[in-house]
Amino acid sequence: MSYICLMVNDAGAVAAADSRETFPARVHLDWRQKCFSLPEQRLIWACCGPTLRYGVDVLRAVRQILRADTPMEARLERIAKLVGALTRVNLVGGDPGPFCLLAAQWEEGGFTVWDCQVRRGVLTHHRTQLRPGEALFLHAGAWHRAMPPLDPDRLKGLSYEALRAAAQERVALAIQKDEQRLAQNPKHNQTIGGRVRCVGLRVKEKAV
Repeated sequence: MSYICLMVNDAGAVAAADSRETFPARVHLDWRQKCFSLPEQRLIWACCGPTLRYGVDVLRAVRQILRADTPMEARLERIAKLVGALTRVNLVGGDPGPFCLLAAQWEEGGFTVWDCQVRRGVLTHHRTQLRPGEALFLHAGAWHRAMPPLDPDRLKGLSYEALRAAAQERVALAIQKDEQRLAQNPKHNQTIGGRVRCVGLRVKEKAV
């Protein structure tokens, strides 16, 4: 499990994540891209949870599903079925944990934001339509409830560049805190780490 976050205000939206992929026996690689953009749809998202199951690259499959020209709710249902089929039986043992997805899409008039979770094939999601002047912060993943709170009002008025920096700093803080847990407990499985990656969407511009 990783750490992802999404920040949105009038200037744009930014999704950020760490790059650690964790395997059994506390093996990990710090190369995984977990935040993506579809410029043609003015859509960005970040996801975390089970990423590689029985030879299936879950994040690549999710990206293909989100490319479809169908309502977002239909795409999320397809993702839930995919992730549910891959995680319902866990050959390694134990609960593989939830698959989380945070997404923002710009349409004329404002951003629409989705906060989604799939656990054992069951999809729960919340859709928010932001009005001018509003800001939103979402996060998910390992230890996200242990992170210090962030008031979305602090994001109001930030430039796109400042918003991007804030999202990257948030993920860097999550990595730092997980490193501290490892220092305090050598048996801790550090599942948040690697480089901080992010994608962004300026208002009325393509994803970058």
